[in-house]
This record gives sequence, C-alpha cells and structure tokens, in this order.
Amino acid sequence: MAVPNVAISENFGDLLDARFRKIYQSEYKEAIDESMIPMLFKVMSQSSGADYRVSGIGGMGDIPTFDGSITYDSFSQLYDKTITFPEYALGFKVERKLADDDLFGIMDQKPAQLAVSVARTREKAAAAVFNTAFTSTDNADGVALCSSSHPYSPDDSTTIDNAGTSALSAVSVEATRRIGLTSIFNDRGEIADVNYDTLLVPVHLEETAYDIINSKGKVDTANNNQNFHYGRYKLAVWRRLTDSKSWFFIDSGLIKQFLYWIDRVKPEFKNDRDFDTMMAKWSVYMRFGVGSADWRFIYGHLVA
Repeated sequence: MAVPNVAISENFGDLLDARFRKIYQSEYKEAIDESMIPMLFKVMSQSSGADYRVSGIGGMGDIPTFDGSITYDSFSQLYDKTITFPEYALGFKVERKLADDDLFGIMDQKPAQLAVSVARTREKAAAAVFNTAFTSTDNADGVALCSSSHPYSPDDSTTIDNAGTSALSAVSVEATRRIGLTSIFNDRGEIADVNYDTLLVPVHLEETAYDIINSKGKVDTANNNQNFHYGRYKLAVWRRLTDSKSWFFIDSGLIKQFLYWIDRVKPEFKNDRDFDTMMAKWSVYMRFGVGSADWRFIYGHLVA
C-alpha cells in the first residue's frame, strides 16, 4: 500500500513541473509583451549552424536611356558581420520539505523570477546595441554604429557621419531629419533616401520627445505657429537606455532590414530530480545573437 507514497516522493519534481512551467510561461509572456526587440530588430530563428553571416549590399546606378540594348549593372557586397550565439543558462532547486510545507507561494516566485531573468537578459543584450552605439567597434565596418568615420565601402575610404552631439529639441530633430534626407549616401555616393521617422529616447527624455511630436503649436515658444513635427514621428521610450541625455533617430524601414536579432535556441524550460538529495531542479537554456549589417538606419546624438 506504500507504493503510491513512494511514487509521489520520487517524482514530486515531475508533479510540480506542470505548475511551474505554467507560471514561467505566463510571466515570460507578460515580460516579452513589453519588449522593444520586435519593434527595433529584424527577428529571426535559426535551427542549425554555429553562427550567421549578414552583409550590406551596395546600390545600383541610374537607369540609362535605352538604346536598343539593355545596359547591365552590378552591385557590390559591403561589409560582412558574423553573428554568433553564446549559451545562456540558469536554474533553481526546490527541497522536498519546502514543496510539502510551502504555504505562502514561495515556490511560485521561483519560476516567475526565472522568466523575468530571461526577459531581462534578452532586453539588456538588445539595448546594448544602443548603449554602446558610440563606443563599440564590433560592427560590420569596424567603427562604432554611430560614428563620424563610416567608409562608403571596402573600396572607398570616403567617410560619412551619423553621429552628433545636439540635445533633443524640435530644432535638432529637424536638423537630423534633413541629414537623413540629404547627407546619408550609399556606396556610390548617391543619396540613400533615409527617412528618420522614429525617435528612440531614454525615460528621461520622454516628456521632451512627446512634446515635440504631439504639441499642435510650435514647441517652447509663445508663437501661434503650427508645429511642423505634430504627429510626424513614432516614439520609442526604452528604460534600458543608460544615457539619460543621448537619443537616436531611426528609419523604421531600414532598421528591420539591417539590425538582426537571431534566436538560435529559444528559451527552453526543463526539470530534473536528484534521487539522493530529494531536490527537484529546473533550468532555462537559450542561445541568441545580435548584429547589424549596415549603419544607415540610425543617427545618434551623444549629448554631454
């Protein structure tokens, strides 16, 4: 008659797993619903391979007048970027006694916190692209994502600038918008038709950015002029941005072409049991990589 008790004792981790998994998945779903990754990255999954290579593609020339025979052009491959997939893993253990005596939901907090840790780790990795945008040279062309020295191409050392130092204001937003339209070129020196349409700011600049976009009258003046920026841009406020003064202007179409988030292994939640110690163990494992194939989707202002 003791067999059911033995079975329960040996498998208590398995019996708790469905409950823990449900809590983990519920908390993770809630956390990823607030993620900025889907908005700012081209999100992909990769089922095999140790890395993934992305590359910028050069532009083509103007279409010539047809003289009875098609003129054929070619485009250049720009800089390669290899995205690797580090391993991430974390776990927790539950004592049999705690499982038996838990009356206050302590165990329920463990999978919930594990889900939060997963979401936070991914979000911080994504935000690092922007937090190191002025310093990290781990980009396809070997300079910072926002830099004054982007070369046109591997074959042309002429440089282009996508970094400034202007504080966020209606005036600096308009000046940056014009840079995108007139001063960002492709590898052939042609205007790249960059349309900055999304302001990415830290929490500290949310009010300023909101006023620029949503004020119907001219911003910060007593004039009754209509605000040129009213309703023109999207606003992305990210609590993971660590610089309270710096901000970014983004082309929302180009960023989805050139900034990659690749899930090699999506978060996997698993459990096991240690027979000798009567411990039930749960873990999460994931692999992902981040990288950009080109920089023209963004203009950043590093504000002192």
